[in-house]
Amino acid sequence: MATPPAERKALLFSAGGVRLALRLSQVREIAPAEPGAGEARLRGGTVPLLPVAVTLGLQPGPGAFALVIEATSPLALRADALHGIVDLAEAEVFRLPARTALPDPPPYLGAVVTRGEVALELDVSVLGWAPLRPAEEVLRLAPAAARPAEQELRFARGGRVYAAPLSLLVQVLEAARLWPVPLAPPSHQGLLYHGRALHPVFDVAVARGDPAPGGAAKVLLLDAGGTAVGLVAERVLGVGETQGGDEPERLAWDALFAS
Repeated sequence: MATPPAERKALLFSAGGVRLALRLSQVREIAPAEPGAGEARLRGGTVPLLPVAVTLGLQPGPGAFALVIEATSPLALRADALHGIVDLAEAEVFRLPARTALPDPPPYLGAVVTRGEVALELDVSVLGWAPLRPAEEVLRLAPAAARPAEQELRFARGGRVYAAPLSLLVQVLEAARLWPVPLAPPSHQGLLYHGRALHPVFDVAVARGDPAPGGAAKVLLLDAGGTAVGLVAERVLGVGETQGGDEPERLAWDALFAS
């Protein structure tokens, strides 16, 4: 049986500064939304207006649109901006990486990538009127058992220098664009779309409570059991280079990203 056309397309929109997606088959109507209103006015009456940004723990935006969805009870989602409709046959549709921890059940079905831009596909059955509780921290910063015999990659982050075996390095990316995943753990900085794949990116400074400078940063892609996982770094040090003369910290990188 052929897939209905509406199932093959998705509406792209944003709420709270995050790009999101809904299968077009779930959207019954799009209407204007009044600022601060708890209901959306339609031709046939009104429906409750759910603030998606608040549910995902985000700062609400202008919320100018109401996306009336197919649900057991009438309901509309408040959206800040619309980004068009995409044919999923011309996009890339992913499951979220296993190392992107989320509440159970997760509020996303996956991700849709078009023209290099990532949108999280919402699972509307999980959304509610109260903010969802974010996932707990998953990084466990255990020290390495011993210094490796091979050469190391050294990088600076949060006022510390770390060292990882050079054999784990996949690539260093300059000023990589990260796409946030609301409700992921604090150290999860977002998703990186690279090499036609989605990679979770983490910040070891956030995981240990160190000050983490904002702005553009490098992303180090490391091999974590056959898949690439990103680490944020302020700079990569040359071979044998130190910062402040201290011995770099070596973590149990093989266990750090265990899913």
